[in-house]
Amino acid sequence: MRRTAKRGFNHRQAVTEEWFRTQVLRRVSGARFLSYQVRELRSAHLPAMLRDEDRKSLARVTGDLVKVSVRWRCLPFHYFRYGGYRREVPAEGICSYLPESALFHRLLPRVNRDAIDLDDKTCCKRILASAGVPQPALIASGDRRSGVTSDGDVAPLTEVLDHASGFGRVVKPSRYSSGGSGVVIVRPGEDAFDLPTYAQRWGTWLVEQHVPQHPDLDVLNPYALNTFRVITLLREGTAEVLYVMLKLGGAESATDNSAAGGMQIRVHPDGRLDRHGYDRYLNAHTRHGVSSVPFADHRISRMTEVRELAERCARLFPQVPFIGWDIALTPGGPVVIEGNSSPSLAHIQRTHGGVAPELVPALRSVMDRPII
Repeated sequence: MRRTAKRGFNHRQAVTEEWFRTQVLRRVSGARFLSYQVRELRSAHLPAMLRDEDRKSLARVTGDLVKVSVRWRCLPFHYFRYGGYRREVPAEGICSYLPESALFHRLLPRVNRDAIDLDDKTCCKRILASAGVPQPALIASGDRRSGVTSDGDVAPLTEVLDHASGFGRVVKPSRYSSGGSGVVIVRPGEDAFDLPTYAQRWGTWLVEQHVPQHPDLDVLNPYALNTFRVITLLREGTAEVLYVMLKLGGAESATDNSAAGGMQIRVHPDGRLDRHGYDRYLNAHTRHGVSSVPFADHRISRMTEVRELAERCARLFPQVPFIGWDIALTPGGPVVIEGNSSPSLAHIQRTHGGVAPELVPALRSVMDRPII
Protein backbone atom coordinates (compact mmCIF):
# COMPACT_ATOMS: atom_id res chain seq x y z
CA MET A 1 0.00 0.00 0.00
CA ARG A 2 1.43 3.34 -1.08
CA ARG A 3 1.63 5.90 1.69
CA THR A 4 1.33 9.64 1.05
CA ALA A 5 3.42 12.00 3.13
CA LYS A 6 1.36 14.16 5.41
CA ARG A 7 1.46 17.88 4.91
CA GLY A 8 2.63 19.58 8.06
CA PHE A 9 2.25 22.83 9.89
CA ASN A 10 3.89 25.01 7.20
CA HIS A 11 1.35 23.87 4.62
CA ARG A 12 -1.59 24.49 6.94
CA GLN A 13 -0.17 27.91 7.77
CA ALA A 14 0.14 28.78 4.07
CA VAL A 15 -3.44 27.72 3.38
CA THR A 16 -4.68 29.76 6.36
CA GLU A 17 -2.76 32.84 5.25
CA GLU A 18 -4.10 32.49 1.70
CA TRP A 19 -7.67 32.23 2.96
CA PHE A 20 -7.18 35.32 5.13
CA ARG A 21 -5.63 37.29 2.26
CA THR A 22 -8.25 36.42 -0.35
CA GLN A 23 -11.37 36.36 1.82
CA VAL A 24 -10.82 38.73 4.76
CA LEU A 25 -8.07 41.19 3.89
CA ARG A 26 -9.57 42.23 0.57
CA ARG A 27 -12.79 43.22 2.34
CA VAL A 28 -10.89 45.23 4.94
CA SER A 29 -8.75 46.96 2.31
CA GLY A 30 -11.87 47.63 0.24
CA ALA A 31 -13.42 49.51 3.13
CA ARG A 32 -10.25 51.53 3.65
CA PHE A 33 -10.12 52.28 -0.09
CA LEU A 34 -13.51 54.00 0.20
CA SER A 35 -12.09 57.07 1.94
CA TYR A 36 -9.48 57.48 -0.80
CA GLN A 37 -12.13 57.34 -3.51
CA VAL A 38 -14.26 59.90 -1.70
CA ARG A 39 -11.28 62.28 -1.44
CA GLU A 40 -10.49 61.88 -5.13
CA LEU A 41 -14.13 62.45 -6.05
CA ARG A 42 -14.36 65.65 -4.02
CA SER A 43 -10.96 67.11 -4.89
CA ALA A 44 -10.58 66.15 -8.55
CA HIS A 45 -13.41 64.39 -10.36
CA LEU A 46 -16.46 66.40 -9.27
CA PRO A 47 -14.71 69.73 -9.96
CA ALA A 48 -13.69 68.40 -13.39
CA MET A 49 -17.32 67.49 -14.14
CA LEU A 50 -18.59 70.89 -13.03
CA ARG A 51 -16.05 72.60 -15.30
CA ASP A 52 -17.12 70.50 -18.30
CA GLU A 53 -19.62 72.45 -20.41
CA ASP A 54 -20.45 69.35 -22.45
CA ARG A 55 -21.79 67.31 -19.54
CA LYS A 56 -25.11 65.47 -19.55
CA SER A 57 -28.23 66.65 -17.79
CA LEU A 58 -28.73 65.73 -14.14
CA ALA A 59 -31.47 63.26 -15.15
CA ARG A 60 -29.17 61.42 -17.57
CA VAL A 61 -26.34 61.35 -15.06
CA THR A 62 -28.67 59.90 -12.43
CA GLY A 63 -29.90 57.21 -14.81
CA ASP A 64 -26.33 56.34 -15.77
CA LEU A 65 -25.28 56.03 -12.13
CA VAL A 66 -28.09 53.56 -11.45
CA LYS A 67 -27.11 51.42 -14.46
CA VAL A 68 -23.42 51.43 -13.58
CA SER A 69 -24.07 50.62 -9.92
CA VAL A 70 -26.31 47.67 -10.81
CA ARG A 71 -23.83 46.39 -13.40
CA TRP A 72 -20.83 46.37 -11.06
CA ARG A 73 -22.47 46.11 -7.62
CA CYS A 74 -20.39 48.93 -6.19
CA LEU A 75 -20.46 52.67 -5.70
CA PRO A 76 -19.81 54.20 -9.16
CA PHE A 77 -16.79 56.38 -8.41
CA HIS A 78 -15.28 55.34 -11.75
CA TYR A 79 -18.19 56.98 -13.58
CA PHE A 80 -16.69 60.35 -12.66
CA ARG A 81 -13.06 59.24 -12.97
CA TYR A 82 -13.54 58.28 -16.63
CA GLY A 83 -15.86 61.09 -17.69
CA GLY A 84 -19.07 59.10 -18.00
CA TYR A 85 -20.97 62.37 -17.55
CA ARG A 86 -19.88 63.63 -20.98
CA ARG A 87 -22.63 63.74 -23.58
CA GLU A 88 -20.80 61.64 -26.14
CA VAL A 89 -20.41 58.71 -23.68
CA PRO A 90 -23.43 56.33 -23.74
CA ALA A 91 -24.42 54.48 -20.58
CA GLU A 92 -23.44 51.17 -22.23
CA GLY A 93 -20.00 52.60 -22.95
CA ILE A 94 -19.30 53.64 -19.38
CA CYS A 95 -20.43 50.20 -18.17
CA SER A 96 -17.45 48.77 -20.07
CA TYR A 97 -15.10 50.60 -17.70
CA LEU A 98 -13.83 48.37 -14.90
CA PRO A 99 -14.14 49.93 -11.41
CA GLU A 100 -10.95 50.13 -9.36
CA SER A 101 -12.71 48.40 -6.46
CA ALA A 102 -13.63 45.44 -8.67
CA LEU A 103 -10.07 44.99 -9.91
CA PHE A 104 -8.12 45.56 -6.72
CA HIS A 105 -10.49 44.01 -4.17
CA ARG A 106 -12.34 41.27 -6.07
CA LEU A 107 -10.12 40.06 -8.89
CA LEU A 108 -6.45 40.70 -8.16
CA PRO A 109 -6.38 39.10 -4.67
CA ARG A 110 -7.34 35.82 -6.37
CA VAL A 111 -4.97 36.34 -9.32
CA ASN A 112 -1.64 37.62 -8.00
CA ARG A 113 -0.05 35.39 -5.35
CA ASP A 114 3.22 35.69 -3.44
CA ALA A 115 3.90 39.16 -4.85
CA ILE A 116 6.61 40.09 -2.32
CA ASP A 117 9.45 39.07 -4.63
CA LEU A 118 8.09 41.47 -7.24
CA ASP A 119 6.93 44.36 -5.06
CA ASP A 120 10.11 44.51 -3.00
CA LYS A 121 12.15 46.51 -5.51
CA THR A 122 15.51 45.31 -4.24
CA CYS A 123 14.47 41.67 -4.39
CA CYS A 124 12.95 42.17 -7.83
CA LYS A 125 16.15 43.70 -9.16
CA ARG A 126 18.19 40.75 -7.94
CA ILE A 127 15.85 38.22 -9.54
CA LEU A 128 15.99 40.14 -12.81
CA ALA A 129 19.79 40.40 -12.54
CA SER A 130 20.09 36.64 -12.06
CA ALA A 131 18.36 36.18 -15.41
CA GLY A 132 20.55 38.77 -17.14
CA VAL A 133 17.70 41.24 -17.65
CA PRO A 134 18.99 44.74 -18.50
CA GLN A 135 18.18 47.28 -15.79
CA PRO A 136 19.73 50.30 -14.07
CA ALA A 137 22.74 49.23 -12.03
CA LEU A 138 22.03 48.70 -8.34
CA ILE A 139 24.42 50.81 -6.27
CA ALA A 140 23.28 49.95 -2.76
CA SER A 141 20.27 49.02 -0.66
CA GLY A 142 19.53 49.07 3.05
CA ASP A 143 17.35 50.20 5.91
CA ARG A 144 17.44 52.72 8.76
CA ARG A 145 20.68 51.34 10.18
CA SER A 146 23.09 50.70 7.31
CA GLY A 147 23.48 50.02 3.64
CA VAL A 148 24.87 47.17 1.58
CA THR A 149 26.59 47.83 -1.73
CA SER A 150 25.91 45.78 -4.85
CA ASP A 151 29.14 43.87 -4.05
CA GLY A 152 27.79 42.83 -0.63
CA ASP A 153 29.93 45.21 1.43
CA VAL A 154 28.42 47.00 4.42
CA ALA A 155 28.48 50.80 4.12
CA PRO A 156 27.40 53.46 6.65
CA LEU A 157 24.45 55.49 5.45
CA THR A 158 26.59 58.63 5.27
CA GLU A 159 28.95 56.92 2.78
CA VAL A 160 26.51 55.09 0.50
CA LEU A 161 26.32 57.78 -2.17
CA ASP A 162 30.12 57.93 -2.38
CA HIS A 163 29.97 54.57 -4.16
CA ALA A 164 28.33 56.25 -7.14
CA SER A 165 30.41 59.37 -7.68
CA GLY A 166 30.16 60.62 -11.23
CA PHE A 167 26.73 59.06 -11.85
CA GLY A 168 23.24 60.40 -11.51
CA ARG A 169 21.55 58.39 -8.77
CA VAL A 170 17.94 57.48 -8.08
CA VAL A 171 16.96 56.90 -4.45
CA LYS A 172 13.59 55.29 -3.79
CA PRO A 173 11.76 53.22 -1.19
CA SER A 174 12.22 49.50 -1.59
CA ARG A 175 8.62 48.78 -0.54
CA TYR A 176 5.24 50.32 0.24
CA SER A 177 5.31 53.29 -2.10
CA SER A 178 3.35 54.15 -5.22
CA GLY A 179 2.76 56.98 -7.62
CA GLY A 180 6.41 58.03 -7.51
CA SER A 181 6.27 58.88 -3.80
CA GLY A 182 9.69 58.93 -2.20
CA VAL A 183 11.63 58.94 -5.49
CA VAL A 184 14.58 61.36 -5.39
CA ILE A 185 17.06 61.99 -8.20
CA VAL A 186 20.51 63.05 -6.99
CA ARG A 187 22.44 64.72 -9.79
CA PRO A 188 26.24 64.46 -10.14
CA GLY A 189 27.96 66.91 -7.84
CA GLU A 190 24.97 67.32 -5.52
CA ASP A 191 25.90 66.69 -1.89
CA ALA A 192 22.79 67.98 -0.12
CA PHE A 193 20.88 64.69 -0.03
CA ASP A 194 20.60 63.27 3.51
CA LEU A 195 20.22 59.49 3.26
CA PRO A 196 20.01 58.84 7.05
CA THR A 197 17.01 61.19 7.32
CA TYR A 198 15.46 59.65 4.21
CA ALA A 199 15.87 56.15 5.65
CA GLN A 200 14.20 57.16 8.90
CA ARG A 201 11.15 58.26 6.92
CA TRP A 202 10.91 55.50 4.30
CA GLY A 203 12.50 52.48 6.00
CA THR A 204 14.03 50.16 3.41
CA TRP A 205 15.47 51.88 0.35
CA LEU A 206 17.67 51.35 -2.67
CA VAL A 207 19.97 53.50 -4.79
CA GLU A 208 20.37 52.78 -8.48
CA GLN A 209 22.09 54.46 -11.38
CA HIS A 210 20.06 57.03 -13.31
CA VAL A 211 19.87 56.09 -16.99
CA PRO A 212 19.61 58.36 -20.05
CA GLN A 213 16.62 58.10 -22.36
CA HIS A 214 16.36 57.49 -26.09
CA PRO A 215 16.12 60.55 -28.40
CA ASP A 216 12.65 59.41 -29.54
CA LEU A 217 11.45 60.16 -26.00
CA ASP A 218 13.71 63.09 -25.27
CA VAL A 219 12.03 65.17 -27.97
CA LEU A 220 8.68 64.70 -26.20
CA ASN A 221 9.89 65.67 -22.71
CA PRO A 222 13.60 66.01 -21.89
CA TYR A 223 13.07 66.87 -18.20
CA ALA A 224 12.14 63.41 -16.86
CA LEU A 225 12.89 59.78 -17.53
CA ASN A 226 9.70 58.90 -19.41
CA THR A 227 8.91 55.18 -19.21
CA PHE A 228 6.56 52.68 -20.76
CA ARG A 229 3.97 50.91 -18.62
CA VAL A 230 3.65 47.47 -20.19
CA ILE A 231 0.87 45.23 -18.85
CA THR A 232 1.51 41.50 -19.14
CA LEU A 233 -0.57 38.42 -18.41
CA LEU A 234 1.04 35.02 -17.86
CA ARG A 235 -1.14 32.01 -18.71
CA GLU A 236 0.16 28.44 -18.69
CA GLY A 237 3.74 29.64 -19.04
CA THR A 238 3.02 31.95 -21.97
CA ALA A 239 3.37 35.69 -21.43
CA GLU A 240 1.25 38.11 -23.40
CA VAL A 241 1.40 41.90 -23.60
CA LEU A 242 -2.11 43.28 -23.09
CA TYR A 243 -1.57 47.05 -23.05
CA VAL A 244 1.29 49.52 -23.54
CA MET A 245 1.26 53.17 -22.47
CA LEU A 246 3.94 55.84 -22.52
CA LYS A 247 4.10 57.83 -19.29
CA LEU A 248 5.35 61.39 -19.78
CA GLY A 249 6.41 63.38 -16.75
CA GLY A 250 4.97 66.76 -15.86
CA ALA A 251 6.55 70.03 -16.95
CA GLU A 252 8.05 70.58 -13.48
CA SER A 253 8.51 66.99 -12.34
CA ALA A 254 11.51 64.68 -12.41
CA THR A 255 9.25 61.59 -12.45
CA ASP A 256 6.64 60.42 -14.95
CA ASN A 257 3.73 59.90 -12.56
CA SER A 258 0.32 61.41 -13.28
CA ALA A 259 0.04 62.60 -9.67
CA ALA A 260 2.99 64.90 -10.42
CA GLY A 261 1.38 66.40 -13.52
CA GLY A 262 2.20 63.65 -15.99
CA MET A 263 0.09 62.09 -18.72
CA GLN A 264 -0.27 58.76 -20.49
CA ILE A 265 -0.47 57.93 -24.20
CA ARG A 266 -1.44 54.67 -25.85
CA VAL A 267 1.43 53.03 -27.76
CA HIS A 268 0.63 50.72 -30.66
CA PRO A 269 2.70 47.57 -31.31
CA ASP A 270 4.61 49.29 -34.13
CA GLY A 271 5.68 52.12 -31.78
CA ARG A 272 3.17 54.64 -33.08
CA LEU A 273 1.59 56.96 -30.50
CA ASP A 274 -2.09 57.81 -30.35
CA ARG A 275 -3.19 61.30 -31.30
CA HIS A 276 -4.00 62.28 -27.69
CA GLY A 277 -2.42 61.83 -24.28
CA TYR A 278 -4.49 62.11 -21.11
CA ASP A 279 -3.76 63.59 -17.71
CA ARG A 280 -5.37 62.50 -14.42
CA TYR A 281 -8.40 64.74 -15.11
CA LEU A 282 -8.93 63.08 -18.52
CA ASN A 283 -7.98 66.26 -20.37
CA ALA A 284 -6.79 65.41 -23.88
CA HIS A 285 -3.40 66.75 -25.04
CA THR A 286 -1.99 66.62 -28.57
CA ARG A 287 1.58 67.25 -27.39
CA HIS A 288 3.53 67.77 -24.18
CA GLY A 289 3.63 71.29 -22.77
CA VAL A 290 7.43 71.55 -23.15
CA SER A 291 7.59 70.17 -26.70
CA SER A 292 6.45 71.19 -30.17
CA VAL A 293 6.34 67.56 -31.36
CA PRO A 294 2.75 66.30 -31.80
CA PHE A 295 1.89 62.84 -30.53
CA ALA A 296 0.06 61.91 -33.73
CA ASP A 297 2.26 59.87 -36.08
CA HIS A 298 5.27 60.09 -33.72
CA ARG A 299 6.88 56.67 -33.69
CA ILE A 300 9.07 55.19 -30.95
CA SER A 301 11.75 52.83 -32.23
CA ARG A 302 12.61 49.44 -30.71
CA MET A 303 9.11 48.80 -29.39
CA THR A 304 9.37 45.13 -30.34
CA GLU A 305 12.32 44.88 -27.94
CA VAL A 306 10.33 46.64 -25.21
CA ARG A 307 7.43 44.20 -25.54
CA GLU A 308 9.70 41.14 -25.71
CA LEU A 309 11.59 42.29 -22.61
CA ALA A 310 8.33 42.62 -20.66
CA GLU A 311 7.26 39.11 -21.70
CA ARG A 312 10.66 37.72 -20.67
CA CYS A 313 10.39 39.35 -17.24
CA ALA A 314 6.81 38.12 -16.75
CA ARG A 315 7.95 34.50 -17.02
CA LEU A 316 10.27 35.01 -14.02
CA PHE A 317 7.32 35.62 -11.66
CA PRO A 318 4.87 32.74 -12.21
CA GLN A 319 2.87 33.46 -9.03
CA VAL A 320 2.08 36.98 -10.25
CA PRO A 321 0.31 36.55 -13.60
CA PHE A 322 -0.82 40.19 -13.97
CA ILE A 323 2.04 42.71 -13.85
CA GLY A 324 2.63 46.29 -14.92
CA TRP A 325 6.26 46.73 -15.98
CA ASP A 326 7.95 50.12 -16.04
CA ILE A 327 10.49 50.02 -18.86
CA ALA A 328 12.79 52.84 -19.93
CA LEU A 329 14.18 53.08 -23.44
CA THR A 330 17.83 54.17 -23.42
CA PRO A 331 20.07 54.83 -26.44
CA GLY A 332 21.38 51.29 -25.94
CA GLY A 333 17.96 49.63 -25.72
CA PRO A 334 15.20 48.98 -23.17
CA VAL A 335 15.89 48.48 -19.45
CA VAL A 336 13.48 47.42 -16.72
CA ILE A 337 12.90 49.92 -13.92
CA GLU A 338 10.48 47.81 -11.82
CA GLY A 339 7.39 45.63 -11.81
CA ASN A 340 4.04 46.34 -10.12
CA SER A 341 1.58 43.70 -8.92
CA SER A 342 -1.21 46.32 -8.68
CA PRO A 343 -0.67 48.44 -11.79
CA SER A 344 -2.76 51.57 -12.25
CA LEU A 345 -6.08 50.76 -13.87
CA ALA A 346 -6.57 54.46 -14.57
CA HIS A 347 -3.49 54.49 -16.83
CA ILE A 348 -4.96 51.65 -18.85
CA GLN A 349 -8.50 52.97 -19.20
CA ARG A 350 -7.55 56.59 -19.85
CA THR A 351 -5.64 55.44 -22.91
CA HIS A 352 -7.49 52.28 -24.03
CA GLY A 353 -11.06 53.07 -22.98
CA GLY A 354 -13.21 50.57 -21.09
CA VAL A 355 -11.31 47.28 -20.95
CA ALA A 356 -13.68 45.21 -18.79
CA PRO A 357 -15.07 43.03 -21.64
CA GLU A 358 -11.64 41.58 -22.41
CA LEU A 359 -9.70 42.06 -19.16
CA VAL A 360 -12.17 40.47 -16.73
CA PRO A 361 -12.37 37.11 -18.61
CA ALA A 362 -8.58 37.12 -18.96
CA LEU A 363 -8.08 37.57 -15.22
CA ARG A 364 -10.70 34.97 -14.36
CA SER A 365 -8.81 32.45 -16.48
CA VAL A 366 -5.88 32.63 -14.04
CA MET A 367 -7.77 32.96 -10.75
CA ASP A 368 -7.55 30.58 -7.79
CA ARG A 369 -4.55 28.55 -8.89
CA PRO A 370 -3.10 26.21 -6.23
CA ILE A 371 -0.46 27.93 -4.12
CA ILE A 372 1.34 24.65 -3.35
